[in-house]
Amino acid sequence: MSITHVVATNPVSDYELVGAGIDHLSEIHDALLYTQLFRQMDTVSLEILAEYLTVYKVAAGRPLLKEGETSDFSILLLSGSVEVLKKPPRQNAPRLIATVTRGKLIGEMSLVDGEPRFASCIAGSEATFAVLSRADMLRLLDEHPKLGSLLLMQLISLLSQRLRQTSRKLVGLMASTGKG
Repeated sequence: MSITHVVATNPVSDYELVGAGIDHLSEIHDALLYTQLFRQMDTVSLEILAEYLTVYKVAAGRPLLKEGETSDFSILLLSGSVEVLKKPPRQNAPRLIATVTRGKLIGEMSLVDGEPRFASCIAGSEATFAVLSRADMLRLLDEHPKLGSLLLMQLISLLSQRLRQTSRKLVGLMASTGKG
């Protein structure tokens, strides 16, 4: 498989390591019950996926992702809450665009394309989360192609859903300002 690997920031330096994903399988399983993304996976598949995850935690107020930062990993929130903030052009203060809770995935765009982060994510409370790096995603695709392909299709589906939601909001905004 020939996919260019992006040199990324190392999440280990910013987060407190809790352990290997497989050692937190029940927490990962419980969090996944809250999301559509992984509902098609059976227990064996979840166990395999957990082998490619690393679990971390951060205190409230600490950043998980920084807007504009180049990195290539995604985060599955296992507990706590995360505020997603976006700095509008020509403004100094970032604006809250979403609050993410257990079972939600953040950072998936950079996992897929390795581009800089679109928004910042700050822990709204103490948060525990599992990290899937691009390198581990590629390793999963190589070692378990069927599961890796299923995960990629689910990521694509998630990205598509989010793009559709954003497009609907944009159309609504354009209609309300008379620019549509």
